[in-house]
Amino acid sequence: MFISSENVNSFHMMIMNFIINMLSAKNSYIEKTSDAILIIIDKLIKYIIYISTIKDLNIKKLANLL
Repeated sequence: MFISSENVNSFHMMIMNFIINMLSAKNSYIEKTSDAILIIIDKLIKYIIYISTIKDLNIKKLANLL
């Protein structure tokens, strides 16, 4: 998924991807079990963010993560 935005400072062109069907692990930060990783990549400055999450993520929960 490619997202382009001119209002955000550094993330002008970014890629979002999910790694799913991983082994479940307890996330101590959110006190829940995670089985997926959301990856956000800024292609311009080559910056990557990894977010531990669940694979049954709906659009409302995704918006809260971002």
